[in-house]
Amino acid sequence: MLSLDDADDSSRVADWVELELSLGEASFSRSRVTSIVRDSSGTEPGEAFVSDVWRHLRARHQMYVLKFFEFEGDLVARNDLVTDARLEYEVCLLFSLYGASNQTGSKPKLFERMTAEAISQHIGGPFFVFGWPVLDDVETAIAERVKQVADLLRERFAEAPSARYKDRGVDIICWKPFAEPDFDGRRSGQLVVLSQCAAGHDWRKKTRELPMSSWRQYIHWANDPVPAFAVPCVILDDLWHDINREVEGLVFDRVRLINHLSVGVQEAELREALEEWRSEQAEEHRA
Repeated sequence: MLSLDDADDSSRVADWVELELSLGEASFSRSRVTSIVRDSSGTEPGEAFVSDVWRHLRARHQMYVLKFFEFEGDLVARNDLVTDARLEYEVCLLFSLYGASNQTGSKPKLFERMTAEAISQHIGGPFFVFGWPVLDDVETAIAERVKQVADLLRERFAEAPSARYKDRGVDIICWKPFAEPDFDGRRSGQLVVLSQCAAGHDWRKKTRELPMSSWRQYIHWANDPVPAFAVPCVILDDLWHDINREVEGLVFDRVRLINHLSVGVQEAELREALEEWRSEQAEEHRA
């Protein structure tokens, strides 16, 4: 089994149960979860705590399009009939539980790249992974990247950000162009989403970090873009409204990301990198 580092947090315990089930555990009972939490925290959890874990699991089960687990009486059990998107689901759970570690070398920016495909599916348009560190085929200098984006979207470049900025808070840019087949003659004015991703445990501090006024200064958009914010965890109900108001745009938590990746990521190299990273993380955090 994997380590349970936050056994006093019912939402994290629910994450851990989801991940263990997806990785192959057949089922968990309330009494078994009680025992595991006690062994991990050194304190006997109350009935209310375990009920909270089950409440989180039931709420998530209702929201997931793919039912990765089911309820059978007092048990929560793995659903072996669901095979699609398990990789992406498990990657999100690993990020949610253990944070954004070990994404260097041949496996950079995994959460951002996976999120880009999900948001692209949501709006039905192409995407550009803008954030730092940049991918191999992306301009290093932020001024050149902004110019590239303006050209791709047929929007009006106005001025470059200061060179001291790496990505100015934007990890992904997605847009939905209109059906105008002549690229050179295509017009500006379309749905554009500027997204920030936060895969670490400190994501709550980053909901207001995307400076939309600055982006309106760099590019004179015909229609202002929509901000977005993506995290690998499931945002709790009592925070949902506040997070949406802080972002002032679209919020993509694990439920929304996975629901838009129901057939998995489409980039073969990304899928291979996700599979390798998942295996490494599962081994690293095995108790």
